[in-house]
Amino acid sequence: MNGFADYRRMVMEEINKSLLLIDEREFNAFLKELLERRRILVVAAGRVLLSMKAWVKRLLHLDLDINFVGSETEKPVGREDLLIVASSSGESIFPVGAAEIAGKAGALVAYIGCSPESSAAKLSDIKLILAGRTKLSRPGEFNSAQPMSTLFEQQLFILGDIIALCIMEAKNMGEADLKKRHANLE
Repeated sequence: MNGFADYRRMVMEEINKSLLLIDEREFNAFLKELLERRRILVVAAGRVLLSMKAWVKRLLHLDLDINFVGSETEKPVGREDLLIVASSSGESIFPVGAAEIAGKAGALVAYIGCSPESSAAKLSDIKLILAGRTKLSRPGEFNSAQPMSTLFEQQLFILGDIIALCIMEAKNMGEADLKKRHANLE
């Protein structure tokens, strides 16, 4: 690699290749639950949480009751709710623990990550498996030149925008509808 142009090309190619590998049936099942559940909470750690906070912000604009675990305004989950566990490895302690608790409370648990046989995946009712590396660098992971779970984090951010477009279409919403729920003190 030789500088900006090569890295830009490599990163964009990895994002494109990995997004094309998402199983559309898994995606549609996940989207259906997002639209049908009363309340949605997301749990993640580190940079993955930053990507998921972008989901929360945008999906609030789409009038979904969504928040992240640990927020000062977090509500409890129960039978009508969805917990989204985002973790490339599926082994991060806090997200796995939240999945256990949410499952016991009767919430539907959805895993988004790169490890279909992980602890988080096994605790989940539905899965959306993405191609990417984990911090564990296991054999058979997607061959990304980017460090650790960077590609997964990038996919999550973009996937959130794809989901927003799908929800806009399903709810027959336009940009004006989103602007009504957008912050106005910026």
